[in-house]
Amino acid sequence: MDENKHREQNKGNIIDLGPALEEKERAERAEAKRLAKESRGPLGRRILSLVLVLAIVLAAVLLTINWERINFDALRRSISYWGTEQSETGQTTAFSYEKGNDNCFATLGKNLVYASNRGVVVYDHSGNALFEADVKLDTPALAVGGSAAAAYDIGGRNLVVFSEKGARLRLELDEGLGIYSASLNRSDWLAVTAQKKSQKGCVTVYNADMDKVFEFDSAARFVIGAYVTEDCRYMVAQTLGQEDGVFVSEMVVYRLDQEEQYAEFAVEGGMVYSIGSIGGQTLCIADNQAVLASPGGEVGAVYEYPLPYLREYSCGGDGFAALVLNRHRAGTSAKLVTLDSSGSAIAEADVNDEILHLSAAGRYVAVLYADRLVIYNRDLSEYTSFTQTALAEQACMRSDGSVWLISEDEISLLIP
Repeated sequence: MDENKHREQNKGNIIDLGPALEEKERAERAEAKRLAKESRGPLGRRILSLVLVLAIVLAAVLLTINWERINFDALRRSISYWGTEQSETGQTTAFSYEKGNDNCFATLGKNLVYASNRGVVVYDHSGNALFEADVKLDTPALAVGGSAAAAYDIGGRNLVVFSEKGARLRLELDEGLGIYSASLNRSDWLAVTAQKKSQKGCVTVYNADMDKVFEFDSAARFVIGAYVTEDCRYMVAQTLGQEDGVFVSEMVVYRLDQEEQYAEFAVEGGMVYSIGSIGGQTLCIADNQAVLASPGGEVGAVYEYPLPYLREYSCGGDGFAALVLNRHRAGTSAKLVTLDSSGSAIAEADVNDEILHLSAAGRYVAVLYADRLVIYNRDLSEYTSFTQTALAEQACMRSDGSVWLISEDEISLLIP
């Protein structure tokens, strides 16, 4: 009896270890999973990182290959002109301007510069006058830089440099002297070529603050044009002369921190119409060829025109220039060419329509024909076209793909 009672008492004191053992097993399994996860983690992260890097590289390659096809400008335009009233063809409401006896237009950023014998005006796309200057310009001409423009009187005494915010420089030569030409590079450095007493020409260079930094007097040869290179270290001037009975445009190069001539190169048998730059190279557009040289004056390439007559040209494109070459002095048999900084043709296209005006900006070329306006990409593939342009006289391309359309008394903006 007592033994049975003792057994029952001992039975009541037995501890059930089952739950504790199960909890221990769960903890051990959890720890094993944690250790396994940690052992796999670095490899997994490395694989994920590698996948991300490959995706980024692939995206960059695809973006590079298709850069010309991707049109970010369309997005820019949709934002910039949100709420702007347009016709079904994308033409904004036209605004009138007071036409003078002689007129010239140029694009300055988003705005349009108009110069005439009545003065200078900067318009926005709604026709608001952002800047006006009353300056005497019997034969007006315009030069455009990165953020400023210069209006001057060819053969006259007056020049004004300005932006939409106001005038930055005003020049008036002495009585009896005249301005031959003026140019602005993309950093807004100004070169003014003019007459000077006892000299055959003078070039004065101003920096972006319109402080005079250099002056070149020519006593031996006539000087008719000049340009400050894009690195703002050199000035290239066109002088006129003859060698062995052949007309030569001799391009002289000066460092802006030195008085002595640095270099020179020739444009043989041709008259240089324009000195500018593409892709950091100095570009001389002549009537028979285009010559490209380094800022220091080393000729790198010569593009001989495939047709004999230069009809139109524009150097406003990003990294390219556009040319219209004619087979005859008059007529519609022409070739449209885009030229890169290596002196090679990016593209050439035969044209059998009359071209009224040519303008390049950004990645685009605007060609105004008698019955339409066509905007081309730099490879001369058609970007878009407008047909209701019968009264237009000029077209000024803008870098975002829109274009100013200018008629005899009205101006509007065409937005693709």
